[in-house]
Amino acid sequence: MARFGAIGGTLFAVVVLLGVFFTGCTKVDQTDYCIETRFGKVVDEHMATGMAFTIFSEATCFPLTDVNYPNQGSTEQIDAQTADPVTVQGDVGVVYAYDPASVNSVFIAKRTPAAAEIEILNAIREGYRTALAGWTVEDIFSVRRTALSDSVQAHIQRKLGTLATIKRAYVRDIRIPKTIEDARIGAVAQAQVLDSTLKRFAIDSVAARATIIRAQAEAEATRLRGNAYAGNPALLELERARAFSDAIARACSGPQISTCVIGGTVLDANTRRP
Repeated sequence: MARFGAIGGTLFAVVVLLGVFFTGCTKVDQTDYCIETRFGKVVDEHMATGMAFTIFSEATCFPLTDVNYPNQGSTEQIDAQTADPVTVQGDVGVVYAYDPASVNSVFIAKRTPAAAEIEILNAIREGYRTALAGWTVEDIFSVRRTALSDSVQAHIQRKLGTLATIKRAYVRDIRIPKTIEDARIGAVAQAQVLDSTLKRFAIDSVAARATIIRAQAEAEATRLRGNAYAGNPALLELERARAFSDAIARACSGPQISTCVIGGTVLDANTRRP
């Protein structure tokens, strides 16, 4: 019995030691940046990857992987005021990460990732509102919309400083009050009608101008012919002779005509006077 008691005591001691070992150890992942403190004092600014014995100390780890805000499957609607001003609501998504070079200063300032995350979320909200304050509703729904996410990202990063790095920002949806949306759609429709009217007016103006030019050209040609006839009577006689010749040719044209006798009435009808 004494022997079994000794074995049982040994096993119990081993179990206790194993329990102390595993509860007093911290696994440091390659994707984490861990800082070891003992009684509030930093004893290791960057713990090595693997198992670390921390029975008398504490490890605080910051993720080095990209962090998505909001978490997968969730959204956050943020109200903001545009430059108009109009209050709009947007669905914002951000990807951020901690910079290994600044994790220690973040730890000193915030102490825990949870505290740092609170400031990051506040910076996201404030940066989004600050960015939207420089945009009008017309800008948001124009070709400039592609630059809105970049503007939001820049303002969030300015708020954060070195606390974290904003890698990407997404403005996935912006909703404006219905009355303003209806007015905006109506203004777009009116602009399209105005553009169509102006184009039609331009086409009609060109056609009218062409008619005027043709009329002016014909009047000028008539004037020049009149001046030529007045200055050169022989030219006028030549035109008359040609008109007379053309009249005879038209009167006597036709496959059934072998002998042509022309009276005055027929000749007058086919004679064009200049």
